[in-house]
Amino acid sequence: MPTANYTIDDVSPLIQYAPAGAWSAGKAADPSSSKYFDKTFTLSTAKGSSASFTFTGNHVWIFGAKRANHGPYSVTIDKTTTQSDGFSTADNFTVLFDSGSLTQSQHTIVITNQQIDAKKQYLDVDYITWSTDSPSDSTKNVQLDDNASQFSYQPSDAWKTDLPSDMSGFQGGSGHVTQNKDASAKLSFSGDTIALFGPVGPKLGPYAIKIDGKDAGTFNAQKENYAAQTALYHGDGLGAGDHTLEVINQPTSTDQFLAIDFALAVAVPSSSSSSTSLSSSASASASASVSASAGHKMSGVELGGFIAAGIAAVCLTATIVGLIFRQMNRRTSRREAVGGTTDVAAFTNSGGAISLKPVHSHPESETAHLLDPRSTV
Repeated sequence: MPTANYTIDDVSPLIQYAPAGAWSAGKAADPSSSKYFDKTFTLSTAKGSSASFTFTGNHVWIFGAKRANHGPYSVTIDKTTTQSDGFSTADNFTVLFDSGSLTQSQHTIVITNQQIDAKKQYLDVDYITWSTDSPSDSTKNVQLDDNASQFSYQPSDAWKTDLPSDMSGFQGGSGHVTQNKDASAKLSFSGDTIALFGPVGPKLGPYAIKIDGKDAGTFNAQKENYAAQTALYHGDGLGAGDHTLEVINQPTSTDQFLAIDFALAVAVPSSSSSSTSLSSSASASASASVSASAGHKMSGVELGGFIAAGIAAVCLTATIVGLIFRQMNRRTSRREAVGGTTDVAAFTNSGGAISLKPVHSHPESETAHLLDPRSTV
């Protein structure tokens, strides 16, 4: 099965920073801030502070910096903990952790500040990349703007399209915003993969996600700095066919917003339809041969040839049906675990491209990525 790589920037709502208040956004005044991916990073100075991310896949990398004021940290994945040192005399923007090959399944990775020296107390996260098996064909991306018919907003009077003056950068200049608790936006789509986009920032707040009516977790779009066209949710392994994604506003104060910009859906190539066409063509070919010969009396050789052709067509059809059945079983077993926060992955907009940034030993995708439409890569 093809492999797809995804990247989330440090501002992604899917990276859980704990405890509250222990992490902060890196400052532009930092002389090395421009060396971080998209010029953003999230840092901590408190021992025991952690950043965790849950994904479905078979490989994961955490990127950040090793610097003179950085100290020891640990990374735990699948109950295995690795100790590392973030100290470097010269700034080094690199891979902080490489998991190596993992089983294709759900994993949670946690990076923790283990500082023991007040002069080397920093740990920062730049971005996270992971790989996963994916049957999706990203050449068949379908972009659904916030005003597309596939979106429905409830209650309708709780949503506004006149965007606040301090919310900019929406795709096509349009968006839907609400401050009403429990106001929801539901998207109906077809495909194996879905990504929902909107802004994060100081005035945005918590929201819940449901996929096909099942809880997929609660996330928080409140960040120190505003960033538009950020992926609020990314789910894959949903299975071919029709699905729904529902996002529900869950503010903790009356001045918090939930804003919807657009979504991207990616379809699964239909092996069953092409196989059906092939088996139908084989049967049609055999029928055509017999019909063409109906006008004269067939010799024994001709008759034997047509019988052999008919048997071959039947065998070909049986083989194709068997392959389809086996493939369906594989897909079913892979997707049985999908659903909920710990079974889906998400990523955020990273400077115009929701794709991988080729640095250091950064993995390259074997398939096209699910891209932000602004991307030129």
